[in-house]
Amino acid sequence: MLDEYTRGQTTFDEYADEVQSGHLRWTPPHRDSNFWRENSRKIMEDKELPKKLAEIAGKKWESDKKVLAIVCNDIGNLVRESPEYRSTLEKLGLKARVMELMQDSDEAV
Repeated sequence: MLDEYTRGQTTFDEYADEVQSGHLRWTPPHRDSNFWRENSRKIMEDKELPKKLAEIAGKKWESDKKVLAIVCNDIGNLVRESPEYRSTLEKLGLKARVMELMQDSDEAV
């Protein structure tokens, strides 16, 4: 039952809805290597999702810093699974933002 639930929550549409909501949580797609292998190119080809990730990453999230950790996780997975889109992510300012977040005082980020 748990595997079935996780599969149902680890779909591209579920992930896209979460990103479009503007607030990320540690839902199953973020930690599922199969999800990233199967969907990273689809995410990058969507055009809007990378922009929305950049928007999310650009906020301060003072009251919910785990959102920053999640977006960094997602960016790392996109780079790992779709290295051909690295320049696209860089143009969105995500490389610079991730480097900045690596200096964050909050260890969770």
